[in-house]
Amino acid sequence: MEKKTNDQERAKYDRLILENEQLIDELNNENRKIAESIHSLEEDLHRGFRKLNNLDNQNSRFGGSNTSWLHRNNEEQERAFRQLLRESNERIAAAYKKETKKIDEERELLYKKRSDISWD
Repeated sequence: MEKKTNDQERAKYDRLILENEQLIDELNNENRKIAESIHSLEEDLHRGFRKLNNLDNQNSRFGGSNTSWLHRNNEEQERAFRQLLRESNERIAAAYKKETKKIDEERELLYKKRSDISWD
């Protein structure tokens, strides 16, 4: 009777370990997708500011003024947005890393508990 109980207990730990591993994989995939989205957003932002500068240049050719001020303002805004995106990406990555570490520690504990079950 104890053999069956031990086998059931090991099976329970196997299932929990597998669930933890799947959760870690999901977290890693979500983290990668978010990083890719932020990178894409940063590229879109850069293209947008480049277009804005081109429009400012066209405006100055047709008699518009304050072009240098607009360029500086656009560059400052782009730097600020890029910095914000970088900081956001770093915070998100750190949160995913922390959660992954926590789940990995739980998984290691499950491995230990499973190995403590006797094979009698």
